[in-house]
Amino acid sequence: MRRHLPGGSRVLDVGCGDGWLAEALPGYEWHGVEPDSVLREKALAKGIRAEPGRAGELPFPDGHFDTVCLFDVLEHLPEEGPALHEVRRVLRPGGLLFVSVPLHPELWSEHDERCGHYRRYRKGEVVGFLKKYGFCVLERRFFLSLFLPLAFLVRWVFSGGSAGMQLPGWMEGVVYRVAVFDAKLRLPFGLTEVIVACWATPAI
Repeated sequence: MRRHLPGGSRVLDVGCGDGWLAEALPGYEWHGVEPDSVLREKALAKGIRAEPGRAGELPFPDGHFDTVCLFDVLEHLPEEGPALHEVRRVLRPGGLLFVSVPLHPELWSEHDERCGHYRRYRKGEVVGFLKKYGFCVLERRFFLSLFLPLAFLVRWVFSGGSAGMQLPGWMEGVVYRVAVFDAKLRLPFGLTEVIVACWATPAI
């Protein structure tokens, strides 16, 4: 985000949760939308302008933001269209959209159901419908690449349903360090796809 976005930009984080992203990336004018009242109160306590609302009905005027973030949001929606229409509406012309989605429908498990997911995406699938809604893709990155073989192995072992596992506390730091190293490799595959797009043309 820092590579693409000048300091002081007005950013909307859809599904902002407790405001962790704004807390991690100071230097921008952060606004949030969060339907969960408990998480929204936590974001407000951190000084983030968090509003009640949902991705398909954003409570902001047209062209209000330089950037919109949809991190781990689209998979929670019955369909992507209403959210992308709203994102385009509240973005200024030439504004940026950051999107992340989980990949590989083959990895679907009870964990996805518990998280309220409707789907996992195939590699490149999101790029196609972003273009349909008038966005020009500037960059694609894949994350948690080194964990991909392990994820398929776990899914195969737990083929009866649940592939969710609770990590021991001591492993969380190890996983974090591996994930940071993993991100620096910039491998062309992974468990998550992150896309940077620009609102460039009218929607089809």
